Amino acid sequence: MTLLGWGTLIVCGVALLLRVPDAVRGRNRTVVGILFLATLCSLLSLPGPYAAVDGALGGINLTNLVLRFLVCAMVLLVGLRLSRALGGARTRELVTGRWGRLALAAACVALAVTFFLMDTRGSSAGLEALPDRGGRNAALEPLYAGFGRVYPAYISLVLLPALLAAVRAQLPRLVRSGAGLTAAGAVAAILTVPVSFAPDAWDDARIVVNYAAVLGYVLGLLLFWLSGRLSRPQDNAPATFREK
Repeated sequence: MTLLGWGTLIVCGVALLLRVPDAVRGRNRTVVGILFLATLCSLLSLPGPYAAVDGALGGINLTNLVLRFLVCAMVLLVGLRLSRALGGARTRELVTGRWGRLALAAACVALAVTFFLMDTRGSSAGLEALPDRGGRNAALEPLYAGFGRVYPAYISLVLLPALLAAVRAQLPRLVRSGAGLTAAGAVAAILTVPVSFAPDAWDDARIVVNYAAVLGYVLGLLLFWLSGRLSRPQDNAPATFREK
């Protein structure tokens, strides 16, 4: 599964580099922020970089908690960008309104409380080498993992109807393909919640679903950008995802 992690990091890094020129010109900086966070999260998910950073933070797996918060930040930016581009007022309200803020706050608080209730001594990417797996950690670790995926699943569930509508709409083929890939990432993000509670024998499937969510979103955003570049007659003209 390390190969899948490196592959995801490469995809995210290439997508980020392709979008940097647009950010320098002041266009779509939110998307560049999403890709930067996706690249950083992919890097911190790898054992080597994770161990190096966590060692500097005290070797108690604090990097894992930081990583969960970074994922929430990335998903928030995804929700903001796609709800403006594809969704209606109701979608934007669910992302940025009371329920969206409550979902984000609840997820972050639950993550922090559960993390500090666990025994997290010893750095290990994915918390694979936690002590006391037969005691308190056995009950808290699945909850911690599930809490870390609730907010991404919530945003994905909110965005999914708009993404599916874009797939069916009379939009440019690349836009529809981007919406399809993003919808696949959203479905994978939703599935990460139930697989958090799956038996240990499902570990490989759990990892695949996690990376599928990241790749679906990143590749979908990349296709949206490519469609805008190909359809833009002038370099300064704005791109749109909306149906004309």
